[in-house]
Amino acid sequence: MIERMDTNMREAITTQERVLIALRYMATGETFTGLQYMFRVSRPCIAQIVMEVCKCIREALRDYVKTPCSRHEWLDISEQFERRWNFPHAIGAIDGKHVRIRKPNHGGSEYFNYKGFNSIVLMVVVDANYNFLCADAGGKGGISDGGIFKNTRLYQKFENKQLNIPEPKPLRVPYAIDVPYFILGDQAFAFTDYCIRPFPGTHASGSIERVFNYRHSRGRTVAENALGHISNRFWIYQTPIQLQPEKATEVVLTTIYLHNFLCKRSSRTLYAPATAFDRVVDGRLVAGDWRSNDTLAPLEYFSSRPSNTLRDIRIHMAKDFVNNNRLR
Repeated sequence: MIERMDTNMREAITTQERVLIALRYMATGETFTGLQYMFRVSRPCIAQIVMEVCKCIREALRDYVKTPCSRHEWLDISEQFERRWNFPHAIGAIDGKHVRIRKPNHGGSEYFNYKGFNSIVLMVVVDANYNFLCADAGGKGGISDGGIFKNTRLYQKFENKQLNIPEPKPLRVPYAIDVPYFILGDQAFAFTDYCIRPFPGTHASGSIERVFNYRHSRGRTVAENALGHISNRFWIYQTPIQLQPEKATEVVLTTIYLHNFLCKRSSRTLYAPATAFDRVVDGRLVAGDWRSNDTLAPLEYFSSRPSNTLRDIRIHMAKDFVNNNRLR
């Protein structure tokens, strides 16, 4: 896809060099001007190479970012969350971040976010092992509150029931309340029949709300850690991406594919060692390495009013955590 033929006028840039240029750009955040002198390739040519290689990488690694399409696959993810993070009926953790970009041409204030810089929004769903299940990028940073999520393809798929998520069922026998399978989200997301968020406010130690929020936070942290780690490994996130939003979106999505590719191979021990993510050591939470360099800004929190049925389900789960589950 990216190979070029030699001509009588000059030799073509080799496929290896093209891949190196694109990977160097994403891994280091080097400017096109810096890459121009490093590889002795003109600046416009470098920009074209980066876009071509990013498209090629996503095509080659398309099976590494694959949304589950069967109930069995979703149930496997749910079992991993319950086994590893002690949260039943969780089928992923959702989070969104603002990725800095330069001010778009004729963009006005559409991409200017509440943090005071221009950005596109990266929205992801992550499994229990820090792998990205779904990703959507390119949302305008100027869109406020829950509108960010509602303008993504992910939202449309959840709302239109296109993801084949398992039907609700009781947490355990002899419960009669059917509990849906949820993704875990923070206060930036509405409480719906497919996304559960923590109880708002501060709660007394030992209360069912406090216990629920702790368990919810443990499960949701995989999304925060995955996004933090990717911004720490691909330094393209450390400075504003010097591309127009459409092209910046392609680069951002390519790093998602590369993250899953590296995590699912023997390279994981180098790319994502145990110290890269938050972990519990002797009962104490130890911050992951990514926190010292994370530059992604979170989404703005907003309030919403869930239905009485959803509130009852959350309380039901909270009571179950206190009465029937021992935290591992």
